Amino acid sequence: MCEHSIHTLNNDHFQERSNESPRLVNEIDLVSVQFTNLSVTQRSCFTILNKWFRDIFQRIKHLDNENNQQSEEITNHQQVELNAGKSRRDNKMTKNFQQKIQQQNLFPFQRPYRTIKIKDKSSVSIACNDKHIILKQEPNLCLFDKQLTIVKEIPWTYAHVDICWSSTPDQFILITEKTISTFDDNTMILHQCQIDLINDKEWSFGSCSDTSLYLSTGDMSTTLYEYTLRPTIAFVREWQLLALYSRYEGTLTFTCANDKIALIISNIHAFQRCFGLYSSITFERLWSIPLNAVVHCCSINNDQWIVMELLQPRLLHFSSDGKILQEYKIKTPSLNIIWNAIQLDKDTIATLTMDNLNLHKLS
Repeated sequence: MCEHSIHTLNNDHFQERSNESPRLVNEIDLVSVQFTNLSVTQRSCFTILNKWFRDIFQRIKHLDNENNQQSEEITNHQQVELNAGKSRRDNKMTKNFQQKIQQQNLFPFQRPYRTIKIKDKSSVSIACNDKHIILKQEPNLCLFDKQLTIVKEIPWTYAHVDICWSSTPDQFILITEKTISTFDDNTMILHQCQIDLINDKEWSFGSCSDTSLYLSTGDMSTTLYEYTLRPTIAFVREWQLLALYSRYEGTLTFTCANDKIALIISNIHAFQRCFGLYSSITFERLWSIPLNAVVHCCSINNDQWIVMELLQPRLLHFSSDGKILQEYKIKTPSLNIIWNAIQLDKDTIATLTMDNLNLHKLS
C-alpha cells in the first residue's frame, strides 16, 4: 500500500470514530495538516530520555551522595583511607557506567556532514550496498556514491517503488505494484523478472534475507510471500502471521536483518500500530510492542533497531530483545522529520526527510 493510501485510509477511518476519541482525532488532523502543508511553523527540538535512562542516573546520583556522606562521617584514619579507595573505585565504576550508557545513545544524530535536497517528496524508500545508495527521484532512479554524488540516473516510469539490496545476487531489487526488477550497479543493467502476481494482488513492500526475498501485498494482509534468490527469483511459499488478527491487522512494511524480520503491523479498526520482531526461518514472533503512527524501521549495529514514528514524532532505539534503549521526541518543522533511515557502514547512517537526504556519523 502506498503512503498516500495509508494516510487516506487512516483519515477516513477516524472520521467514523470522531465521537469516540476527539483528542486523537485532533492529533490526526494535525498530522494531516503537516502532510498537506509543508510550511509548518518551526519549533525547537528537545530530547527526552526513556525512564530506564533516568532511573540509572538517579541511582548514580544517589551513590555519589552516599559516598560523600560516608567520607564526612568517618574519623578513623585507617577507615578513611579504606573508604577513600572505595570511593575512587565507585567513582570509576560510575564514570564507566555513564560512558557505557552514553555509548548507547544514538539520538540526536550528529549534524549531517553531507546533505542533498530531495525533489521527489512522494518516495521514502531507500537502499544501499557497500558502494552506492539508490533512491527514486522522478522521473529517474538515482544512484549515488557514498558522498551523495549522482553516479547514474535511470529513467523510471512507475509511481510506487520499494527498494532493497540483496547480497546473494549482488543486486538491488525494485518492487512496484505489478513488477519485480533487479538492478546491477556494476553493469547498470535493469532487468524485469518474470514473477506473477498472487491472486491478482498488487505488490507493496519487499526485503531480503541472505537466501530469500519476502514480499507483501497492497491489501495489507497477514501473509508474506517467500521467493528464492538463486538461481532465479522463484516462489517458495506463503507465510501466515498467525499472531495477528487477520480481520483488522496487516503488514504495513518490514525489514530483514540477521535471520530476523522486523514488521510494522497496523490495526485499522483501532488505529494502532505494532512493531514486532519475527524469525525469518520459522516466522515465530520473538517480541512486539505497541506504537503510534510508525512509518519505517531499520536495523542498526547488526541486531538492534531504529523505529521512526510520525503521529507524535520521535525516534526509538530498540535492543535485540525488544527493550527501548533510547527515546527521542522531535519538535521540528515537518520537512525535517525523519521518514526513513539506513545504516551505510559501522560509522555512518543515512536519514531521509521530506526535504533532504542526509549522511551522519555515528561516532
